[in-house]
Amino acid sequence: MRLGYYLLAVFALAGCARQPAIAPHGIVSNNPCIDAVLAEIALPGQISAVSIYSHDADSASAPSAWARQLPAIGMNAEELLLARPKLVLTGNLASSGANAVLARAGIKSVALGVAPTIADDMQQIRTIAAVLDRTDAGEALISDIQGSLPNSQFSGPIISAIIWQNGGFVPGKGTLQDELLARHGFRNASAQYGLSSWGVLPLETLMRNPPMVIFMPTNARDSDARETRARQELLRHLDGRTRIVDFPDRLLFCGGPTIIKASAILKKTRAAFVKDRP
Repeated sequence: MRLGYYLLAVFALAGCARQPAIAPHGIVSNNPCIDAVLAEIALPGQISAVSIYSHDADSASAPSAWARQLPAIGMNAEELLLARPKLVLTGNLASSGANAVLARAGIKSVALGVAPTIADDMQQIRTIAAVLDRTDAGEALISDIQGSLPNSQFSGPIISAIIWQNGGFVPGKGTLQDELLARHGFRNASAQYGLSSWGVLPLETLMRNPPMVIFMPTNARDSDARETRARQELLRHLDGRTRIVDFPDRLLFCGGPTIIKASAILKKTRAAFVKDRP
């Protein structure tokens, strides 16, 4: 979990007395990626609480206007038991201990991991839609995601690119983001730096051997002065040699409707890059 998410959790719990009460016997989610899907397919009043992370407009994958209408809940078992939900939608890694407590208490939970492929992500949407009895809405969202992706493989030049986020985090092979890059005609450059799956790429290494495109959050709010200076240094150093495209952090960690937004950036970037090349 990122430091920003951890700090947000601390602040949210400290202010939990000011949160609206969670309606009992409802459906709650403590996973921000699941929240993003719920925002698209759930009926009004169907969800009783969302993840505390979705109350942060700068990093939430779900629309903050939707999320902030609902109480927030964390990942620990005590909070979940006090909420008295009929169903908990959660991650299968971050809260596995809490999931076991819920099972002993007779509270149903549906745990979903991080989808490594677009196909897996669509299956997760179907799982969420099924437990909400919103199958048609789930299929409509899947149709929108499919419509945002290229219909065929690119016949033109493959463009080397990397998604480089705050802290130097980079998604590599075996991630949904890697598949998105490939589907849009980019070659994920993470392997040339010796990274596999998720890894950390130092700024100095990136500057010595940059790819053709760097996707990064160029205008994100950042309380870490070093991160801000690093981005500014990178922008100056690579001026004219590498195209840098704004790619907010909130587009990196989830699938679902986030795929549509990420695909729009990738599609626009490739079209502009090809147009400007002789």
